Amino acid sequence: MSAATIPPPAIQTGNPLQPLNRQQKESLLMLIVLNYAEEHDLLNAEQMEDAKASLRALFLRATGEETMLRKIIGILNVNRALNKTFSEMANILEAIRKSHRSLVKKHDALKQQLAALSITPEENRHFVGPLLGFSGDFVRAVTDFDRQMTEYKGYKENEARSSHGFRLAQEARERLKRRFEHGSSEDSHQEQQVKQKVFQAFDYAKAESEYHYNQRCAARARAEIEQSLKNFQLMCQMAMKPEMRSPGRIDHDSGPAGVDIYTTCLKGMEAFPRLQALMSTVQELLRLYQCSFGMFMLDYEKFNSSLGPMIENTEDYFSAKELDEDVRTKQTKLAKIEALIAFIEDVAALLHDGINHSYPHYSSAVSSHITAPGSKWSAISEQLLHMKVTAEADLTTRLA
Repeated sequence: MSAATIPPPAIQTGNPLQPLNRQQKESLLMLIVLNYAEEHDLLNAEQMEDAKASLRALFLRATGEETMLRKIIGILNVNRALNKTFSEMANILEAIRKSHRSLVKKHDALKQQLAALSITPEENRHFVGPLLGFSGDFVRAVTDFDRQMTEYKGYKENEARSSHGFRLAQEARERLKRRFEHGSSEDSHQEQQVKQKVFQAFDYAKAESEYHYNQRCAARARAEIEQSLKNFQLMCQMAMKPEMRSPGRIDHDSGPAGVDIYTTCLKGMEAFPRLQALMSTVQELLRLYQCSFGMFMLDYEKFNSSLGPMIENTEDYFSAKELDEDVRTKQTKLAKIEALIAFIEDVAALLHDGINHSYPHYSSAVSSHITAPGSKWSAISEQLLHMKVTAEADLTTRLA
């Protein structure tokens, strides 16, 4: 046989491709997720260390019975709720401030229009005076409501923080009490007296006092807001047609809030025809007065419902708050967390598809999930692909 006919040596590819087990599949997904979360600060330092420790344990287990992806989804869900709370509270407060600015602008525009008309004493007494008075009172009420909601947020944060501190103090006191009681039978009378003094000196009264003080402040702020909402409700009724008002909600002895501004405006337009030029401006103001109660009530209810994650995860809430105060950063993180959760929930199906994937085949399947068109994580798909490259470099070169 000539040299020209000798076949080239076969390329050595090592062992035949072996199917991946579940923990190997999960390890790649976890590395992708953690790389992305770390790159974009989606987990705090403690959460990240916990997740990495779980990943290290996953590498050491012979089988993967409990998927770590469920755990990371749980952590991300907590952070999603917290970032959603930040965004919702900020959006609600900004909407109230926006309403306030709009009312001030329209009130000032009304005053300018009236100033240009040289109002007579009669017009002022029967129409212009009551209208400006009601409008001014309404602007001041919205100013107060804006302030009250901002203060309420601070009081609820203080209440949540001190409640958490009080609970920790209670737990510490009980632990100390149990420790002292555990060794009481073996101690001398003198040692028991010393321990009793230490126990009595462990004073959590300050934590309790702070909690109850902040609780009262939050309750007082809530009561003020609810009284403001009642005033808005009355002013809302006064800005609409009498035949369309809700019976039983009208109190004409409620001062400025009880002024029948709709009837006053209607009669004023009829009595002073030249002031009908103000009709569109007045109508817009009445519309704003009328809808204010409903809008502010919805804002208040939504604000209260958004407080849940802060109360349930107090430490994480304040940790996240201190990390970045910019609400736009919170909103960006929220979008990334939601996209990442959607990706995890979808790609986790590969762990249960019943296919004996070789590594190259599994890697290709993961890439297909990442780049799926129209997915809920399409905004982060390119970054996930970069994280996958890094994850595979780590996984495939691991010496074990």
